[in-house]
Amino acid sequence: MKEIIVSQELLNEFEDIHWFENCGKIEAMELLCSIQQVECWETAEELDDKQEWEAIISSSRDRLAEFILRKLGYSVRDFNAVVVAVRESQQYKTAIATLNDVIEEKNIKDEFAGTIAWLLLNAGVERAFGEFKGCPSFFGQMLLVLRSGHCPCGWNGRWPKGTLYIY
Repeated sequence: MKEIIVSQELLNEFEDIHWFENCGKIEAMELLCSIQQVECWETAEELDDKQEWEAIISSSRDRLAEFILRKLGYSVRDFNAVVVAVRESQQYKTAIATLNDVIEEKNIKDEFAGTIAWLLLNAGVERAFGEFKGCPSFFGQMLLVLRSGHCPCGWNGRWPKGTLYIY
């Protein structure tokens, strides 16, 4: 079984995130799903509280784990080693510290930090296994939104045919 290495290139992507600097600005993005931009943080916070958003994140994590464990045949230990490699990397820690500073500075609800940290962690895991055919792409898509200076904040529909709300 191929050893999975979390690349520095991937981890360096975390440092290139310009947290929320384009929120409120209209931007055309090419993602696997349709996008609807929201107008303000208040709307983003309301959408972040909705069950659909939590459900798509949770089911996407389940699909990623199922892909790695069942379809690829990696062990839980292998899976967890990749999670730890991403979570304990200096790049991830720096990105999350910067995210928390920006959230405090902009007076955004603290819960966004937890959601976005989870999206970022799973994007790292997803990318580490991304070379395998059929690897899920939800978290990588969220990373693209974050790297563009926007904030993914809600969802409606089934992945990938639904609508992602961003600010």
